[in-house]
Amino acid sequence: MPSGAATAPWALAGALALAAAAVAAAEPTLPRAEPGPAAERRTPVVVAVERARAAVVNVAAEELVRVRVPSRQPKSMAELFFGDLLERPRTRQGYAVTSLGSGVVVSPDGYVLTNAHVVERGARFRVGLLDGRELPAKVVGADLSTDLAVLKLQTGERMPFLPAGRSDDLMIGETVVAIGNPFGLAHTVTTGVVSAVHRNVDAGDRTLFDVVQTDASINPGNSGGPLINIHAQLVGVNTAILGERNAGIGFAVPIDRAIRVAEDLIRHGEVREGWLGIAVEDRPVGGSDRIGQEKAQVVVALVEQGSPALAGGVRKGDVIEAVDGQPVESAAEYRFRVRDIPIGATAQVQISRGGQRLAVQVAAVEVSLERVEALVAQRTGIEVGETRIRGDRFLVARAVRSGSAAARMGVEAGDLVREVNSREVSTVAEFRKAASKARRSGRLVLLVQRGYAAERLAFDID
Repeated sequence: MPSGAATAPWALAGALALAAAAVAAAEPTLPRAEPGPAAERRTPVVVAVERARAAVVNVAAEELVRVRVPSRQPKSMAELFFGDLLERPRTRQGYAVTSLGSGVVVSPDGYVLTNAHVVERGARFRVGLLDGRELPAKVVGADLSTDLAVLKLQTGERMPFLPAGRSDDLMIGETVVAIGNPFGLAHTVTTGVVSAVHRNVDAGDRTLFDVVQTDASINPGNSGGPLINIHAQLVGVNTAILGERNAGIGFAVPIDRAIRVAEDLIRHGEVREGWLGIAVEDRPVGGSDRIGQEKAQVVVALVEQGSPALAGGVRKGDVIEAVDGQPVESAAEYRFRVRDIPIGATAQVQISRGGQRLAVQVAAVEVSLERVEALVAQRTGIEVGETRIRGDRFLVARAVRSGSAAARMGVEAGDLVREVNSREVSTVAEFRKAASKARRSGRLVLLVQRGYAAERLAFDID
């Protein structure tokens, strides 16, 4: 081409195309497969997750850490150090700490099922939805003995919800899916199988009875999230893992129990426990089981007068082997099984008496608050009443039965009872209500005060 001649546009475009083709030929590309039919990849697990995800929520619980402030200036060194024991102190807000968990909407009007340990210290709650919105929520009720709680979303809209399935027919090896908020990663999905049912697990500070074991990956933050089957039905509420880190072993509260507890919390604000009238104790029988623990029998230590158990034919000294077909291996497990019986239902209790096996029918009846007070007095030896000190009302040990558990611990008539299981009480009515809740754990802890000294005393109130 002559020097200075103009280059035609078509010629320049052609040169660039040839250059691009040469570069493409020099840079190899990896082969790509043709996408398979979407219908073939939509497995039952995919379909279940698609149906369930919108009902799974993230629960943010804000705990208000409060600083205790005396209501007036102390007038002596005794009041400076012990004044909190003599009056209800005012408080002021300090700072907030937020913890995260999971939950599942179980009704179109916005009831959310989660774990009690997710909400037990929270003061304010916000629930995150799949579409990115956050809604405020309030606690309807919580039950520490089953680690379940119910929140109510503060909204008037109809919510997507997950219907409850059944847990009494779960099969070992059945596919299950866990959805939740592990480590703050919202709506994480993991899959696995049902590894075991009716599992009892020592969780350190408590024992989990009759839970579902799964190898679907569960991590911190999954607590309260759903365990579902391939039909997108709720079969469990994830509650714990083995150890501090995920080891491929997680546990869920069976949905049959969770729904019964949730319905009680929604209707009554607490779980109503049926009363059979049987007190039990562990009695060693010698030898060890397969994991080296001492073998024991669950023996009836007392049958209450006028109780359903007495009417059903249960006697002191009977050995309880099972409740409704489920074996009981300890007094603690028996108490758990009994708490699982709805009021008005009849339980079949399998007992052994003199080498003979019997099955007796025992109805679970509702126990009045007055009856709870009488049961506590029978177990502890303390009869409570009310008194006034400098115009303020206090709960007092009106009488202490000689030789009782309270007497052996040094409790005397006139001592003040300030708390029941960390709940402040100042009236007999408050005492009855707090003691009724304590019955579900089988343990009553009283803060007893004499003068400027106070001590917490624990009683078994099975």
